[in-house]
Amino acid sequence: MVDRAERRRRPSSWIVAAGALVALVLASLIASCQDGADAQAVTAADTAAPLPQEVTEAPADCWARFRGPVGSGVAPFDELLMNWDAATGEGIAWQTELPLPGANSAIIWGDRLFVTGADENRREVYCLDAHTGELLWAVPVAEGEDCPVERVHGMTGYAAPTGATDGERIYECFPTGHVLALDFEGNTLWERRFDFSEDIYGHASSLVLHGDLLYVQIDLGKPDIGASHLVALDRATGETVWDIPRPVQGSWTTLIVIGANGREELVTSAKPWVIAYDPATGEEYWRVRCIEGDSAPSPIFANGRIYVANIYAELTAILPGGSGDVTDTHVDWSVRGQFPDITSPLSNGALVWTLHTSGVLSCFDADTGEEQYVQRLAPRFRASPSLVGERVYLIGEAGESLVLSAGRQFEQVGAGSFGEAVYSTPSFAHGRMYVRGTGHVVCVGPRP
Repeated sequence: MVDRAERRRRPSSWIVAAGALVALVLASLIASCQDGADAQAVTAADTAAPLPQEVTEAPADCWARFRGPVGSGVAPFDELLMNWDAATGEGIAWQTELPLPGANSAIIWGDRLFVTGADENRREVYCLDAHTGELLWAVPVAEGEDCPVERVHGMTGYAAPTGATDGERIYECFPTGHVLALDFEGNTLWERRFDFSEDIYGHASSLVLHGDLLYVQIDLGKPDIGASHLVALDRATGETVWDIPRPVQGSWTTLIVIGANGREELVTSAKPWVIAYDPATGEEYWRVRCIEGDSAPSPIFANGRIYVANIYAELTAILPGGSGDVTDTHVDWSVRGQFPDITSPLSNGALVWTLHTSGVLSCFDADTGEEQYVQRLAPRFRASPSLVGERVYLIGEAGESLVLSAGRQFEQVGAGSFGEAVYSTPSFAHGRMYVRGTGHVVCVGPRP
């Protein structure tokens, strides 16, 4: 680990600068949110002051991308049921069966919820009423087109990427290479087709919106084949604005856009680099070498630091900013452990949690990396952990769920069951949790 005295001395200026930028961003967003909804950064459950977070453009009670408005899995509210059972209906607002399976998370804007489903022959986009669960429409994608997917692993499936929405359009992506935009009535506005054929498990990186751009992260094969690249599309037309090569191997991570040190940074993670770019131009700002193995866990930003973890690698806290290779200057701390191969980290600003597929939950101090506890859990996990107020929500592969206290000691305070397999990460809006199982979308919370 980095020397502790040095570690504690460096972050303060970065945190102040990051907080100042985010305060300016949030002030402008609050003024422009639709229907009077307040856009705000999520605050840590056990800290007194707001923490710098990823730049967000969605109203506070929307869930417009993978892991929510700030890409961190933190709900925009503080209270949620801690016990539920889909089989008996306890704590369940509604559950709706879908025609096709999928592993993507729901995106939500106002009273509309969107997910996708697919098999080897069909791809569909679904729109549900977020309050009642009514299926409003189902739209086929590339219907009748020959769209083979040569490499799709059973753990990934044919509908793994989570879409994005700006309140005007829905943007979706499939392992066949289709990226498209629809309006809220299901009409296709534009469609693109990319080459994902070198993806050894099937494409799973989710779409991200920022400003006028839609980002498609396409990390494929080994670095020496030169197939990995990052594409920015005009979100209104689908036309390519920029397309840059990436010196990384295939990954299934999802990028974030953060505000730090007076500028915005688009942060990506794939072996061997965490790389930050200018979101407007794709120009590289900096890189840190710290990723090993096949990379699926996505980066998060909290407490002025970028946190990344991956199997065969360390949990690493990176200070944003700088130029070029900043591995020796901007790694605040790093620790060894049994880290995830699928799920992404979670932080409330004071603590960081990681969750291995096998059920190993680890908790660390966010400032120092000091281990707080390691707990082996019975379920296996593909869904990333989520935070609601002072509670951590974990959803297992078989649908069994645990609710934990978000503290420095392991304490289970609740449990739930979805009655079917769950391979997706939950979504949160309207004081409820929305989970896309293999057969249904299930809403946990008060009945409408």
